[in-house]
Amino acid sequence: MSGFTEQHEKGVRAFTESLEHKQMTCSSCEFEDSVLHSEWRAHVEPTPKSEHIKYRFTSPDCHSNKIVEIDM
Repeated sequence: MSGFTEQHEKGVRAFTESLEHKQMTCSSCEFEDSVLHSEWRAHVEPTPKSEHIKYRFTSPDCHSNKIVEIDM
């Protein structure tokens, strides 16, 4: 495995681990759960910016959307 590939995999693991502990609350219905492995319905949306990810989270209770943008 190349040095770049190994560093990339370490970065992905660290990023995923940081999201596993992040909580999010819906401003409409007060539903709260972790960002990953939860009842939030998450969809990745395209963005014209490189190194930028945009997620649309939908509350399972009221179906309101919350947008989270992450710079990598």
